[in-house]
Amino acid sequence: MAALMLTDKQIGLVASVNLLFRAVSALLGGAVTDKLGRKTTTFIFDVCSWSIPCLLWAFSQNYWWFMAAAAFNGIYQITENSWTCLLVEDAEKSEMVKIFSMIHMAGQLAVIITPLSALLVSSLTIVPAMRLVFLFSFLSMSAKFISLFIFCEETQTGKIRKKETAQMSIFRIITGYGRVFRQVFSSPGMVLALVISTCFAITTMIMNNFFGLYATENLLIPQHYLAYFPILRSVIITVFIFIIQPKISHFGFRAPMLVGILFYVASHAVLLIAPKMNLALPIGYIVCEACAHSLVMPRRDSIIALLIEPSERARINGIITTITLGASIPFGYLAGWLSNTNRRMTFILDTAIFALVFIVIAASRKLLKNELAEATLT
Repeated sequence: MAALMLTDKQIGLVASVNLLFRAVSALLGGAVTDKLGRKTTTFIFDVCSWSIPCLLWAFSQNYWWFMAAAAFNGIYQITENSWTCLLVEDAEKSEMVKIFSMIHMAGQLAVIITPLSALLVSSLTIVPAMRLVFLFSFLSMSAKFISLFIFCEETQTGKIRKKETAQMSIFRIITGYGRVFRQVFSSPGMVLALVISTCFAITTMIMNNFFGLYATENLLIPQHYLAYFPILRSVIITVFIFIIQPKISHFGFRAPMLVGILFYVASHAVLLIAPKMNLALPIGYIVCEACAHSLVMPRRDSIIALLIEPSERARINGIITTITLGASIPFGYLAGWLSNTNRRMTFILDTAIFALVFIVIAASRKLLKNELAEATLT
């Protein structure tokens, strides 16, 4: 985006538009997932939210191309809901952390392609290299969507909900959200999960959109080096999942998440004090962030999955995501405005949010222990 002359504010607005479409899609996601079924919903909206945007990114010319791609890509929140239902509804609750750990690890396999992208950037420069990467993404992701549709099976809950909503319109299904909304806010554990999820949605959005800008334009790190950072990150996450995660599983949720947040804070502190044209501290940022991600994200996902009532998983997921993203929307523009003023400010904002999450989790010891124990037993 920066290479095609978008300003920091415009990049922030693109992020906010993406969040807006994600929030609206999340509201519709539960109803659509119940109506069409988990399998069909996943296929249709994967194509709309990834295949189409990849083509738009591949041929993008200016700000408006990125805005259109952000809008289409925001629809992926529907398939995020349906795909999560496909993943967990027929699974054992005691295996949730392991399942989400494996999913996060599988995402790291993308590092296989990053050396090629680094070579492309160094030889072709950033814009033509990214066009090729997005064309490859279009082909590979579309193949994945087709394969998943052919080989996966609808969940038992999905079959039941599809039958129950067969004679109902999407609008009528959505009108039933009132009861589900009250159900979410009547559970202290769900409210806690909502706060945690919202904070991490904001911090992830900021890191994803502004780390690259800060590294290349403030720290003067060559662009092609950025393609190697995910390799290191993925190696660390993989080591965590296979070696460290099994050894700390007995600590439960709270302690590892608190340690993970401290790693997030350390990663930002390292980045803020990094001198120009020095790779050591940005590498330190990647190391700390990868450790934090490994400790926090599987447990964040597991908390939500465990606390949700199985029969209403799709609609509750939709409500949680809508609230989470709706609260995050202003932060896209705010982060862009702060970055335009001083790029360090975006990471200071991130650090403040991490501090808030740390306090919330630290103060919720009994709540997390009791509610998750009850959810696991039921």
